[in-house]
Amino acid sequence: MNNEVIFDLFENSQIGFLIDSFKVSSGDIRLDSSHFVDDSNIILNKDIQFQPLSKLINDVEEPNLFTRIYCDKEFGVPYISSSEMSEIEPPVNSRFISKTLTNNIAQYIIKRGQILVSAAGTVGSIVVATKELDGVAGTSDILRINVDTEKNLGFFYTYLTSSFGASELANLAYGAIIKRIRGFHLASIKTPIIDSNSMLKMNKLVLTALDNRDEANTLLKLARSLVLKFNNLLPISEIKIDSVATNNTTQFRLFNLSDFSTEYRLDSHFYNPTASTALKNIQENSSRFLTLKEVTEDIVIGKRFKRNYVESEHGTPFIGSKNILQIRPSELKYLSNSEIGFMNDLMLSKNMILIACSGSLGGTFGKTSFVYNNFENFAASQHILRVIANEDLIDSGYLYAFLSSEYGYECITRYRWGALIDEIDDEDMSKLLIPLPSDKQQKEIGDMVRQAYDLRAEAIKLEDEAQQLLTESLTK
Repeated sequence: MNNEVIFDLFENSQIGFLIDSFKVSSGDIRLDSSHFVDDSNIILNKDIQFQPLSKLINDVEEPNLFTRIYCDKEFGVPYISSSEMSEIEPPVNSRFISKTLTNNIAQYIIKRGQILVSAAGTVGSIVVATKELDGVAGTSDILRINVDTEKNLGFFYTYLTSSFGASELANLAYGAIIKRIRGFHLASIKTPIIDSNSMLKMNKLVLTALDNRDEANTLLKLARSLVLKFNNLLPISEIKIDSVATNNTTQFRLFNLSDFSTEYRLDSHFYNPTASTALKNIQENSSRFLTLKEVTEDIVIGKRFKRNYVESEHGTPFIGSKNILQIRPSELKYLSNSEIGFMNDLMLSKNMILIACSGSLGGTFGKTSFVYNNFENFAASQHILRVIANEDLIDSGYLYAFLSSEYGYECITRYRWGALIDEIDDEDMSKLLIPLPSDKQQKEIGDMVRQAYDLRAEAIKLEDEAQQLLTESLTK
């Protein structure tokens, strides 16, 4: 009797592979071919023993589905989605869910040091919860793994994010269009048993990386607060907005004809009172200001082109606007070095400021990143605007701090246009007003930004060292 089962990898294709029928009849008796694909590049030591994850950790939390009831800040807790948990600075103050109207809200609260796993869509996106996420409510599509932070957090995080662990996790996903995993799937993932000394080393590396990211976020918050302080600007939350007339569905506001005649814009959000007041504050309170065009060498909108993707060894890493906000860029693609003759026009370089110039308000659109020990020598899509500071006139780190501040965001998004997809371009961005404190104050802020990005780069390096330790433990 033939004990092998043939699977087609792709519908109506001739590509297939053989597996032992025991693998089909054991476990969950899965008949989807992807469940049996091994994408790992690691050849394991045959002496490695495995246990289900559930026997090695405290538990896996899978929150219940729930109706999200949004409310004002004072009545709720910050809320994030599974995609936002992977952002280097998650938007924890953008929306809030009701404390009182959400049933058993405690199950949705994230704790620092938990391993967070995306359970739907981009299945298997994994991060360790930073201090930024402590006390924040997460969607039910975020699974939480609770482990011993002092002993083995580093090992489990490193294993699940390794090529072997990621392959195991991907094989457990189900769904024809939108992939999903459940808590019991995650609890069942086979996990190798390695020596305790290596586990402790991994733990130290990952915990240090976690501390670095916390410190980096603290530095950037301080840098942005100094942007306001040095330019005599009130926080956006303290700006008083004139009252509005309303008919329950529409707000009405009166503006002078002079406000219209400067730009001749008919889109109402251009006259957003918060952005208008922020602009007025810059003009009236900062000691000096110039336009973005005046303090930059260039503002570059990305080139549109047909993308030819290849394997990593034959190409240049290529990022989109989503990637510039991620802790570690995921799902990277690689552009062909030989088939794209204008690669130099797509490349990023140190001290560039990147702005997501296409998307939707509240998502990646209008958000910024700084090229410093992260995206050098990467190519970028047309959805990323590049701002190149004139270092003789402005500190690039300071310019990033302003553009990524609440004032910068309001000023950037004020210029958006588009019916379905929001867009901004280089011409509009050139008109932004940039407040300019003294050179000494700019450098103080810029140095904080650079230190923060150094810490983020060091965190990735430490996690890479942990991956190397894991590989050695599994293969030696």
